[in-house]
Amino acid sequence: MTDKRIKIMLVDDNKIDLFIHRTFIDQMNITTSVVEFLFVKEALAFLEENEKTQWPELILLDIHMPGLNGFDFLDKYKELSEVLRQKCKIVIVSSSLASSDKLKIKENPLIIHLLEKPLNTDKLRDLLIAENII
Repeated sequence: MTDKRIKIMLVDDNKIDLFIHRTFIDQMNITTSVVEFLFVKEALAFLEENEKTQWPELILLDIHMPGLNGFDFLDKYKELSEVLRQKCKIVIVSSSLASSDKLKIKENPLIIHLLEKPLNTDKLRDLLIAENII
C-alpha cells in the first residue's frame, strides 16, 4: 500500500453522485484535496486560473451533463498547458454509455480508464496503483 496523497477533481452534474464519490474517496484516505464541479465550464475555469500546485493529479469526469458535456470538457482540456496536463490523469465515471460513447472513450488518449457508477473504491484504488498515481 502507498502513502502518496493526491488532489482529485470531480466533475458531475448530479449532486448525489458527487456526494457519494466524495464520501468514498474520503474513506480511501488518498487525497490532499478534492474539488467538485457541477458544470464543465466551472471545472475548466478552475484549471485555467490555477497554477500547477493546484492542479489535480486525477479528474473523475462524468460524460452526460447538460450544457457542455464530458466530451466538450475533453476538447477544451486539450487546449490547456501540456506541462500541466502531463501530471493529470482522467477517468470517466458514468452510469450508462452507448457503444458510440464507449468507442469515443477508448479512442481518446486523454482518458486512462472508464469506471461505472456507482464508484467502487476497490476498483478505483487498483486502477490508481496500476497507473502509478498513488
